[in-house]
Amino acid sequence: MLSWADRPSGVSFTATMDRSHMTARVVPLSSPEANDSRMGGTVEQRLAAVAQLTAEAWRLSGRPLPTYTRATMPIVIATLRDHPGST
Repeated sequence: MLSWADRPSGVSFTATMDRSHMTARVVPLSSPEANDSRMGGTVEQRLAAVAQLTAEAWRLSGRPLPTYTRATMPIVIATLRDHPGST
């Protein structure tokens, strides 16, 4: 796997990663796994980091920050069965 230091000049690290096999886990906030603070810092500091990274991602996308509410958020609910090859 390519390390950050070894990436080609001008290429973002995520662009070089094969993200097709990456997974994410959703865990209840009350679970022991939710207390795994790999980034370090307080909860407030981690939330501030997420807010800053989100704002930067939208800025880099060149698209405006969404203005919809949670109630009108465009979503698609899908199961693993809806994605060929995932079961």
